[in-house]
Amino acid sequence: MPTKRRYIAALAALSLLLSACGFALRGSTGIADSLQPVMIEGNRSSQELQQALRRQLQINQVSVTRERGDAKLIAQVELLRNDKRSIALDREARDAEYALYERAQLTLYNAKGQLLRGPTMLEQRRLVVNDPDKPVGEETESSIVRAEMREQLSIRLAQQLEYWSRLLDQDSVNAPAP
Repeated sequence: MPTKRRYIAALAALSLLLSACGFALRGSTGIADSLQPVMIEGNRSSQELQQALRRQLQINQVSVTRERGDAKLIAQVELLRNDKRSIALDREARDAEYALYERAQLTLYNAKGQLLRGPTMLEQRRLVVNDPDKPVGEETESSIVRAEMREQLSIRLAQQLEYWSRLLDQDSVNAPAP
């Protein structure tokens, strides 16, 4: 019996530790089967973001196609801005803190290319504390942080697509019969 109590106490402690560190399960992003497959398209500068969105949808069992003729929904993703701004300077007028921005636009079309929803803009911001004595580290850290930001942006884009698909699915259910 003492072993069982230890196990339960350890499990409770781990649960508290996990919740204290900010861990949270991502919600499932589902799109109705009648609105699948989805095609993701956009400009050349947003290819990395498009790939991240495809991954997010595939993780959530959403069928994704690269063929326009097969798609029931077309999500157009454009990376509008990735910016870096100085927030604070050190004594030698070097960046002590800076902010990174990633902004994307999402627009949803039907298979015929007619606008269904959007465009809407989503933005990720991150503050980074800089060590001016390690200039090589700043570039490496910025690229790692930007990759994380785009991944977070892709999650938000997938959630937006899910929301729009629910609205579209409700509209089709509530539409009067011909």
